[in-house]
Amino acid sequence: MQQVLLVVVAVIVFLVVIGILGGLWWTARSAEEERARQLARRLGTVVETSDELKFTLQGRDPLAQALGSVGRKLEIILLEAGNPYPFSTLISRVGAGATLGVVFLAIALRSPMAIVGIFLGAVPIMMLASKASDRATKLSQQLPDALDLVARSLQAGHGFSDALKLCSEEMPQPVAEEFGRVFEENNLGRDLRDCLYSITTRNPRNFDLKLFVSSVLLQRDTGGNLIEILNNISKTIRDRFVFEAKVRALTAEARISAIILGILPFALLALIAFMRPAYLSPLFDDPLGQKIVVGALLWFGCGVFVMKTVSTVEV
Repeated sequence: MQQVLLVVVAVIVFLVVIGILGGLWWTARSAEEERARQLARRLGTVVETSDELKFTLQGRDPLAQALGSVGRKLEIILLEAGNPYPFSTLISRVGAGATLGVVFLAIALRSPMAIVGIFLGAVPIMMLASKASDRATKLSQQLPDALDLVARSLQAGHGFSDALKLCSEEMPQPVAEEFGRVFEENNLGRDLRDCLYSITTRNPRNFDLKLFVSSVLLQRDTGGNLIEILNNISKTIRDRFVFEAKVRALTAEARISAIILGILPFALLALIAFMRPAYLSPLFDDPLGQKIVVGALLWFGCGVFVMKTVSTVEV
């Protein structure tokens, strides 16, 4: 028995080491490919052919219209994530996740409580929302440098549209994509006001972009020094990042406590299952035990939500 356990542990350690090495190799390769692609884009040797960079006026997806307000919210999340795939693909992933969740829990629990597996269909939506949040954060982080580049281009005598084009060529994604779309749409005849409004439509929760668009449009209507305005916006965004970093440092203890308390129940469950498997069998075999597990998971989710709310400070 001990020999079998040692073999299992050795295999697990080997797989973990291989996984870590493979992950490091894949990360390094992806970073190198991204640097090469960015360099080629700046040198003009690669032409972006992605549909996201083309000037297309697409109507709403019929499936999203059929889902009403829920479909509209999902469409907004897709826009914020950069439209990585069509709306129908998202719905198919939700259905696949819910189906697999029900089947897995039906096999594991062997009870009607397996219907709770349908909630696993929310996993694709949560992954998409996480991608949208990461993209919005990266966009806000890149915006000060982009505004500085636009301001220097205007100071050199270029027009606002040409400054946006320069930014789309020199800055990394996703800010290059957003400014590049504004330039392309305006270059194809769309009014600049509508082009700038489209940025806030694609990123409805990004306050920094709304501040930039409002300032530019206000300057076009009332006049003023646009270079100074852009420099002030850039400085304001950077100062806010510094303040957010200080807040994260002050709330680090609460966030680490929330992470530890969130992992601790599952770690203890795994430890008990490894040392005394028979001790947990009534919890999963008995119908009352299954109901207790479901209730505990629901309360655990509520606790995680409360801890996240307490450790989050609005800035």
